[in-house]
Amino acid sequence: MSAPARAIRIDGPQFKDEMGRTVLLRGVNLGGSSKVPTQPDGATHLAAGFFDHRAISFVGRPFPLAEADEHFARLRAWGFNFLRLIVTWEAIEHAGPGQYDTAYLDYLEAIVAKAGEHGLALFIDPHQDVWSRFSGGDGAPGWTLEAAGFDLPSLHATGAVIVHQLHGGPLPPMIWPTNGSKLAAATMFTLFFGGNDFAPRALVDGEPIQEFLQRHYLGAIEQVVRRLRRFAHVLGYDTMNEPLPGYIGHADLGKRV
Repeated sequence: MSAPARAIRIDGPQFKDEMGRTVLLRGVNLGGSSKVPTQPDGATHLAAGFFDHRAISFVGRPFPLAEADEHFARLRAWGFNFLRLIVTWEAIEHAGPGQYDTAYLDYLEAIVAKAGEHGLALFIDPHQDVWSRFSGGDGAPGWTLEAAGFDLPSLHATGAVIVHQLHGGPLPPMIWPTNGSKLAAATMFTLFFGGNDFAPRALVDGEPIQEFLQRHYLGAIEQVVRRLRRFAHVLGYDTMNEPLPGYIGHADLGKRV
C-alpha cells in the first residue's frame, strides 16, 4: 500500500507538501458510474423503475467499498496521485427535500478515507449534466423538477427531454447535451439562477423557488463537507460541474433558435 496522502498547501502558483516540496498532481475522474444509482440499477438503457426516483441508493458508486483497495492500488500503480471524485445532489437527497441518505454519506466517508490510505488526494466534484437524470443527464433529484410543476413521465413524450431509458434504442452520438436547451433543463437552470427575477411568483410552500432550490442544493453539499472536513487529503470542492444559463440572456424567447 502507498504512503498515506499528505496535507498539501498552495504556495504562489505551486502546490507544496508539509516539507516544502513541490507536488505535481496527476489526476483522473472517478468516476462516470457515480452519476446513476446502484439500486435499482441505474444503467441508462433500463426503463424499469426509472420514475421511482425517491427509493434509490447510490451506495457502491463508484465501486463497492470491499473493492476500494484494489481500485485505488491500481490507480497509484498507474501513476495517479489525485482524483476528481464525483458526487451528485441526487445521491445525497433523493428521498425528498431535507431527507439525506446517511448510508450513502457513510459510504462516501469510508471511500474517501481509503483513498487517503493509498496516497491519493481528492477534489470533490458536485456533478451535474443538463440538470438531472430526468432531463437527460444527471445531478439533481427528481423532486426538484416536480417542485417546478413538471410531470416526469410526460417530459420525454412531449419533447421536453430526450432520455435513453425511453428512447427505444441506442441514443444518437452526443445527442444528450441538446437537453440543455430543451424545456426541462433550461427551465430548471433559469429557476435555479434567476427565479427571483424571471419567475417571482413561482413558490414552493410559500418560498421562492430559486431560494428553495439553492437552499437544498447547498444543504446537500454541506452534508458532504461535514463528513469530509477531517481529511487533509481532500484539497477542495467544486461548486457545480458545467452549470448552464437556461433561458437567461435571451431577450425574446419567441425568437430563440
